[in-house]
Amino acid sequence: MNTDSIPILLVEDSPTDIEIIQRSLKKGRLANPIHVARDGEEALDYLHEAASPPGVLIVDIHLPKLNGMEVLRKAKQIDPDTVVIMLTGKASLETAIQSLRRGGAFDYIEKSKDDLPQLVQAVRLAVEQRALRLQTHWTLSNEDRDRVIDMTEIREKFDLSERELDVIKQLCRGDSNKEIADRLFISELTVKGHLKNIYQKTNVHNRATLVSKILASAALPMPPANTLSLP
Repeated sequence: MNTDSIPILLVEDSPTDIEIIQRSLKKGRLANPIHVARDGEEALDYLHEAASPPGVLIVDIHLPKLNGMEVLRKAKQIDPDTVVIMLTGKASLETAIQSLRRGGAFDYIEKSKDDLPQLVQAVRLAVEQRALRLQTHWTLSNEDRDRVIDMTEIREKFDLSERELDVIKQLCRGDSNKEIADRLFISELTVKGHLKNIYQKTNVHNRATLVSKILASAALPMPPANTLSLP
């Protein structure tokens, strides 16, 4: 999938901040189409009506009509795979924890009066994350024929969260804990925590057994569209 084609929705009421954010993304050479909503209600209307729903949202926490946390919650209800970056001009650890852990935000970034290189990096990773989540069928090649692993079926069978599924996808690539952490923009300690939960849910005790179990769980004879070939 071409990540440049994934739309971004910027939800921000300050014209100055909109200009700074758009300039920063352009400077960072992100070519994704960007739509701007200037309050929470406008953002939700767009999410409901857009012909090409945005896969990545950049949301100011302090918005008129509907605050950013509520936009985050409702956006996740509309599309659980939406990747959301929260912005604030007033850094608050409590709000950051709430948006990241409870709300399911991908990242939490403090605004700047100048360029936002941290935001550019977060958006780039968020776009990659969105592309990864859209790849629900993975192709596994062997001597006989190609078989497809249905990750949606895997998620439902073992009651996995989206983040746990993301970790499993990286395991199937053969990534180390550090590589998984770097790709998913989380710490290695968080990766270990996810693996512990995954092992319990799938009733295995190591990553090799887990990968074997995943690859044997949902094989289809013909690869559909939007597949990702495993090495």
